[in-house]
Amino acid sequence: MKKSQRLLLLLALLMVPVVHATSLPEFELTGRTSWQLGQLMVNGIPFVIDQQTRFKGGLNEDDLGGTWVDLEGVVQDGWRYVREVEAIDEGDEMELEGPIERGRMWGYSTSDDSLAPFEGRWLELECRFDGMRLSHCREDD
Repeated sequence: MKKSQRLLLLLALLMVPVVHATSLPEFELTGRTSWQLGQLMVNGIPFVIDQQTRFKGGLNEDDLGGTWVDLEGVVQDGWRYVREVEAIDEGDEMELEGPIERGRMWGYSTSDDSLAPFEGRWLELECRFDGMRLSHCREDD
């Protein structure tokens, strides 16, 4: 290829608009799953399982009713799409990522109002969990 052709090709490539992918809000939560009318729920909040959902540790969709899990995914067009599901043991520490609305995060309330300073924000938090409510929530480092 001649030098002038390479220069024209380079100029043509520089003029092509670059499309940047917009990043979708990501979420993470831990909780006990249930099925209600064919919909996966955690704390009364619906989540979508689709062909992009990955199940870890031999878990599958049929195992989700009543299972304590860690869910990770994205929010798109108001839907919460689960991208990864992993069965875990219920513990006293919880890492969560998502919105804090009306003093709650993913349906969990606090026993100490530690979510109050974060109201209206989308954050990654570490909290203690007593089996029912969160406490001592702080931003994840």
